[in-house]
Amino acid sequence: MAMAFSVRVFLVAIVLVAMAANICCATDYNVGDSAGWNTGVDYTAWAKGKTFKVGDTLVFKYAVGSQNVIEVNKGEFEGCKATQGVPLTSGNDRVPLRSPGPKYFICGVAGHCDLGQKLTITVS
Repeated sequence: MAMAFSVRVFLVAIVLVAMAANICCATDYNVGDSAGWNTGVDYTAWAKGKTFKVGDTLVFKYAVGSQNVIEVNKGEFEGCKATQGVPLTSGNDRVPLRSPGPKYFICGVAGHCDLGQKLTITVS
C-alpha cells in the first residue's frame, strides 16, 4: 500500500514539474517583429524557423482602426474571407496558443489579406 502511494506521489510530482516547465518557458511572439501586423510584411518568412508551443502567445501590434486580426479556418485563410471569426481590434491583441495543430489568422480589412496580411503557424 505504501509503495502504491509513493508511486502516485511520484507521478503527480512529474506532472506538476512538466506543467511548470510549460508555463515557465512560454514565449510571447510579436507577430512581424518590429514591422508589426501590417500589409507589406512576409509573415511566412517571419514564422519560418520558429517553434510555436501550447502556452505561447501571439501578439499582434498595429495602429487601432487600420487593421484587425481574425482567427479563421484553412478554407477562409486560403480564400481571404472570414465568415465566422470575431475580429480583434485593440491594436495589441494577445492570442494564447491553447491547443496543438495548425492556426490561421488574417486581417479582415478589405484587401489586406489579398496583399499578404495573413499568417499560418503550426502549434506543437
